[in-house]
Amino acid sequence: MLFLSADMIKKAEVRAMESVSSLQLIENAAEALYNELKDFNSVRIYCGKGNNGSDGYATALLLKKNGIYAEIVQVFPPQSEDAVLLCNKATEAGIPVLSSVSFPTRHFDCALDALFGIGIRGEITDPLAIKAIDVINSSSYIVSADIPSGMDADTGEVCGTCVRADKTVTFTAPKKGMIENSSVDLCGEIIVAEVGIGVDYSTCTKSTCVPITKKLVKAILPERKRYSHKGTFGTAVIVAGSSTMPGACAMAAMAALRSGCGLVKVIAPVSICRVLNILIKEAIVIPAPEQNGIIKPELTPEAMYAIKTADSILVGCGLGNGAHHVLIANILSECSCSVIIDADGINALRGNLDVIKNKNILLTPHVKEFSRISGHTVSEIENNRINIADTFARENGIHLLLKGARTVITYGGSNKYVSIEASSALSKPGSGDVLAGITVSLAAQRISLTDSAVAACLIHTGCGMIAEKEIGAYGTTSDDLIKLIPRAIKQIQN
Repeated sequence: MLFLSADMIKKAEVRAMESVSSLQLIENAAEALYNELKDFNSVRIYCGKGNNGSDGYATALLLKKNGIYAEIVQVFPPQSEDAVLLCNKATEAGIPVLSSVSFPTRHFDCALDALFGIGIRGEITDPLAIKAIDVINSSSYIVSADIPSGMDADTGEVCGTCVRADKTVTFTAPKKGMIENSSVDLCGEIIVAEVGIGVDYSTCTKSTCVPITKKLVKAILPERKRYSHKGTFGTAVIVAGSSTMPGACAMAAMAALRSGCGLVKVIAPVSICRVLNILIKEAIVIPAPEQNGIIKPELTPEAMYAIKTADSILVGCGLGNGAHHVLIANILSECSCSVIIDADGINALRGNLDVIKNKNILLTPHVKEFSRISGHTVSEIENNRINIADTFARENGIHLLLKGARTVITYGGSNKYVSIEASSALSKPGSGDVLAGITVSLAAQRISLTDSAVAACLIHTGCGMIAEKEIGAYGTTSDDLIKLIPRAIKQIQN
């Protein structure tokens, strides 16, 4: 599955209708929408004149059939043959069909936006459409059919005004505009629904953007054989922490333990080892020499042995601003496994990128950290995240995970993976340490760095989405995220 342009989707629809009726495709779309609406007691459906409106009429019929109260607002009269047919069926079934846009006379649990589809371009100027979008946006909960009405499917830009959905059920594949950060607050949670439209991916370019989905990650996660022991699942070594930030090290280690690796070893400043032994009982804590509370570049023989025998290594969480690139160079000179560099480890590489060039390394920066090492401004990165991240990864011969609402993962020139899930519950201190811990744990289980990053991204976001629903985005802490890792993994596997 790839992010597709509106033109590619339309061509695929034309090919599909050579063997499947348009009405069948509409019914498939309605089934997908119904699955996301069936837990509501009442739904108000705003229908446009074309295919998007047809999906709305068909969904109303399914809701009515299953005992859920549905009401249709016919923003524009149906024009296509299917829309007219389904509108008549809805009327015959006794579903109220209102012919003008007005604020609800009764409370509705949810609004279904079936106004405009992927063909919309330019600014919306029709007063009725503008009013309809305003009314939809005043609803308690909003689900959009295929794409939020008013969002350009190819660019993610707002066409003057736009529905801001809580959830978008997008058909066949995510649209190219959903790659952009601007789409996050328009689309809400994105559900990708297969509706019977096959896509010829052979016509796509070799360097493409791939959405990170549960199906993709389920295939990545390793099998857990019953006949096993902790050595079966690999050893992750974490070089992290400082006298002022022992918590970052502890959170990364706990996240790693929750993510399935067999053994976690932590190399940390001697002054915080006692605290770490209390915080992370399951890990082996190895003291490292320190200066001013920060690990010295020269490690002990015990620490170097752990590095030599590791299946994956994480460097950087809470190392402190004085962390030295020589520490990273010394680790890389001794290890033969994959290495994840995060947080202060990334900051230590500023001006010293030769240390990591063409090595089996994954960098996991947020946009400000990436700005420091790439030389691009934050604004430049945010406006061209994928291309800048991809170019940087290719020029340095490394893997890169650029964090954000639309996280980008790339190895430079090959497929670029983009997250389609996001939660503000992740915008908390320590959240990055949790992500790094999940990643190093998966890499220890003999998964490639890119696959580890892709799987960790979805698991991490899954934790945030569970927390947002059950705890609330305001009150979620990184400790909460760690506890939710097993549930997020289970959701992917089911």
